[in-house]
Amino acid sequence: MNRILKVLFFILTVVIILNFSSGCGKKEIHYGVLGKCVGPYWEVVRKGAEDAGKELGVKVTVFMPQKEDIPQQIETVETWISMGFKGMAVAPSDPEALVSPINSAMEKDITVLTIDTDSPNSNRICYIGTDNYTAGKAAGEKMAEILDSKGKVAIATGSLTAMNSLERMRGFEDAIKNYPEIEIIKPILCDNEETSMAVELAETALLNHPDLDAFFGVYVFNGPSAAKAVEAAGKKGKVHIVCFDVTDEHLYLIDEGLIDATIAQKQYFMGYEGVRIINQINEKGLEAVLDLLPKNEDGDYIIDTGVDVVSKENLGEYLKQMDKWGIEHTFKL
Repeated sequence: MNRILKVLFFILTVVIILNFSSGCGKKEIHYGVLGKCVGPYWEVVRKGAEDAGKELGVKVTVFMPQKEDIPQQIETVETWISMGFKGMAVAPSDPEALVSPINSAMEKDITVLTIDTDSPNSNRICYIGTDNYTAGKAAGEKMAEILDSKGKVAIATGSLTAMNSLERMRGFEDAIKNYPEIEIIKPILCDNEETSMAVELAETALLNHPDLDAFFGVYVFNGPSAAKAVEAAGKKGKVHIVCFDVTDEHLYLIDEGLIDATIAQKQYFMGYEGVRIINQINEKGLEAVLDLLPKNEDGDYIIDTGVDVVSKENLGEYLKQMDKWGIEHTFKL
């Protein structure tokens, strides 16, 4: 009997050791989410990505350069490749500049998709984010409504290379073409995502065009930056602002009447779905997941996260939506 117990004890010990060794040798699944710059907008993307990571039991590293920095984005992707990340969700500041690093990752069987802004010429699997052209058209229609179909508008953006910026401006301008009495002044005010420069450019536009009626802000800080310039010039209510994104600052400025409307993206879902879909591909295989993803008319895999047009009239309802998503804000009605 003692011999049988000794044998059973030996077998049990071996099983425990093998299981322990197997657990120690198991590599942690690691994904990366690469944003464009530090800011409130990207903190919401971070929350979505990290929430997905917690739910799925995978490690997620989220990195945002201090400002739009194409070389740093390239370096980050290359670093993640060398670290053996299994997947990446990337928001390219320059769609062409990121083609090579994205393709390098894909060649090494690292799942790569784009979020927020696309790199369609790369081998990325799909794009998750706003249909920026359609969102830009919505902004243009809202601007025409606010201006009663006539006036002068300045466009302010943080980038003249990022796909999301170009598509928003193209959509906005195409919408405005339907209103011949609305003039878009040139050149476009590009601040390279520097807030102080954005304010300075808006102030200069007001000085150079005393009859300016409105600003269209393409990036998250363009609307608030224009609002500062408008308020400093004593033109609140005279110079209107339609812009993109919702932060606490936007909410306060809408309530104060300095921003007329903003196009609210659903960036939480860019981070969340980015991580979730990468994980699905790694677990179930690419073909199985692609069968479930929507295709556009060109056969490309695009997931439109949608937008809301937020103004003072529907501010209360939008706040409820933010609370539902778990997005923190200090503004209260």
